[in-house]
Amino acid sequence: MQIEIKGKISTDPRDRVLAIEAVAKSICQMTGLDPAEGVMMLLTAAAHLTAVYSGKSADQNIMTLASCLGNATVAADDFFKLKKVPTP
Repeated sequence: MQIEIKGKISTDPRDRVLAIEAVAKSICQMTGLDPAEGVMMLLTAAAHLTAVYSGKSADQNIMTLASCLGNATVAADDFFKLKKVPTP
């Protein structure tokens, strides 16, 4: 697999979130998985990134991840009230 980003990466966090979402959806489509599987892929990637950069064990990162998920939920709600997300 090769990932290539062409063009300028937006400074708008909404655009970056939509780009990540599109990649996860594309992976699911190319592997024949339900796009909902992308949620698990993204959460697993978030947990892995947290572990890599924090240097702490999974049980030590639980509250950090829970807090991040809460913040992400609020951010997503705010982001997408401002910009319509295309329907699949």
